[in-house]
Amino acid sequence: MMRWAVLAPLLVFVWGVVQAAPDRLPVDLAALQAHAAEQNLADSPQWQALLHYERDWLGEGLHSTVVTDWFFLAPDGRRDPAAELNATLAAFVNGRYIEDRERSAACTFIARRRFLVARLGLDEYALGGEHCEKYQRWREALAPRQISLIFPTAFPNSPSSMFGHTLLRIDSSRRARNTELLSYAVNFAAAAGDDAHGLAFAWKGLTGGYAGIFGLFPYYEKVKQYAWIEHRDVWAYPLQLSDAETDRLVDHLWEMDGVRFAYFFLTKNCSYQLLSLLEVARPELALTEQYSWYAIPADTIRTIADVPGLMGAPRFRPSLETTLRWQADQLDAQQRQLAREIAADEVAFDDPRLTGLSPDARAEVLEVAHDYLYYRLQSDPANAPADADHANAILMARSRIARPSSFAPVPAPMTSPDQAHRTLRVATSAIYEGDDLSLGLRIRPAYHDLLDNPGGYTRGAQVNFLDLGLRVDPGEGELRIDDLTVLNIMSLLPRNDLFKPISFQLDTGLRRRPSANVFDNVDNNLGYYLQGGPGLAWGSDDALAYVFGLGSMDANSALSPGYALGTGASAGVLLHPARWLQLKAETGALEYVAGDDGYYRWARLTQQFNLGRDLGLRSEFGWENTAVDSGLRATIGLQAYF
Repeated sequence: MMRWAVLAPLLVFVWGVVQAAPDRLPVDLAALQAHAAEQNLADSPQWQALLHYERDWLGEGLHSTVVTDWFFLAPDGRRDPAAELNATLAAFVNGRYIEDRERSAACTFIARRRFLVARLGLDEYALGGEHCEKYQRWREALAPRQISLIFPTAFPNSPSSMFGHTLLRIDSSRRARNTELLSYAVNFAAAAGDDAHGLAFAWKGLTGGYAGIFGLFPYYEKVKQYAWIEHRDVWAYPLQLSDAETDRLVDHLWEMDGVRFAYFFLTKNCSYQLLSLLEVARPELALTEQYSWYAIPADTIRTIADVPGLMGAPRFRPSLETTLRWQADQLDAQQRQLAREIAADEVAFDDPRLTGLSPDARAEVLEVAHDYLYYRLQSDPANAPADADHANAILMARSRIARPSSFAPVPAPMTSPDQAHRTLRVATSAIYEGDDLSLGLRIRPAYHDLLDNPGGYTRGAQVNFLDLGLRVDPGEGELRIDDLTVLNIMSLLPRNDLFKPISFQLDTGLRRRPSANVFDNVDNNLGYYLQGGPGLAWGSDDALAYVFGLGSMDANSALSPGYALGTGASAGVLLHPARWLQLKAETGALEYVAGDDGYYRWARLTQQFNLGRDLGLRSEFGWENTAVDSGLRATIGLQAYF
């Protein structure tokens, strides 16, 4: 008993020391900082990925793309990785409290702390962090098992989405098979609030008028936004990350809560910052180094696909509109009309036109009617209560037909976005015009036009950005700028019994035509132009016919009043007769009704033969008629994509 009486207090003391060890064991801060310096941890790719450092524009130093002050624990931490590392160690050792996060530095910067603990050979809680209850609850709610890259396809009708979008999905270890809608999505976007629309949004996004932030959302919300409301197909690519890499990425997301970044629509956008997250998971990837000038979602997907073993086979989720069009095409014209009338509550469920159909056909009509009504509800929720009640009534009528749906699933496109052509295009061509032969060179940074290989892109959608045309006259040897397309958009949205969309086109930049070729006694100067208008399109993915009303404005120093305003129309056909061939035939006319006098009429046949994913042979044969002269114009050349 005497022995236990002596040992008991000692055992109680030792147990107390063990329990309190993480808080009480002394840590030599100077020794840790010296050890970190010996290993050059501040220069390691993982540390610089965690702080989002990148090279300055001239390459002489570093800066972080983060603009939030509290994210940096050193006064000059945004530009000095070593100073930030020393300050981070000091914050952990001294138990620094982050007021903006209402928690300690050790519980705020989980990924940083775990990186330093591992590289300095410390015990798990030597730098604190053993009492991070909020983080533990957040982590348990996510229960991350796998990360997937998500790509909603391009949506030309929105300036912020004309190039597509990327986000990440965190699949839970508790998720059952085929229940990815219950996962969480990681999205990076401009913090625009109610200002996220129109030309003002596009301008601020281009010029850095917004900050960018990461957000964590239930995945079904993002699917509803992209696939159901914006009617964009969605591709999902599982990423083959190890458990340790997945943990690092998720821990860093916790650190990103409330952190703001410099945001630019063309450079520091969603795709760039998601690449930076993957660099946190696997620093040796160095993915962002390829995107100093601009980052396009489709290109960044292909960059990830180029890393051996990183990206798995994609899964395709069609949008509500894609699904509805696919199902409606399996009905005949009378059945589509009946479905539209049922959706509009113009036909009763006991109408002979419906009851006279076979059970399978009646079920199909009711399914299309419901989905069409739901589509309208998502597109225009003004009549939500009445439409929702009628949608439920259609579902009840469908439920009384005891047959499964006979519609086949929507087939995935033959080419996924990661297998599509690159967006930087360089073209060389021979040009015959006015009995002269010259050489042409075009350079287009982005993105896709109607004659490019359509595989992996949205059919009927064209976006050309900063497309520069140069010409060399072999006789004179003079190089000149022919034109510069700042932005060219064409959206051909086919109409049918259910859908009545308006197509549109917009084209602006610098050009020499119309000038000397259209207006009499005018120098062939470069001038600004703006042209476009609404239109209608009909057909399918393989054959589209379209008409447009056009308005045109030219501002050119060579014009007698300095400008010319025109109005007119165009019509054409776009064909995809084979996977290796695209054809477009177009005719149109512009009459200049104000400013300088003139007219311009044209007819063109353009075709591209795909010689591979990133190489094509394009030719164009056209006739042009102006107030000055008429003649033929022909070009033929190679298109290479990088």
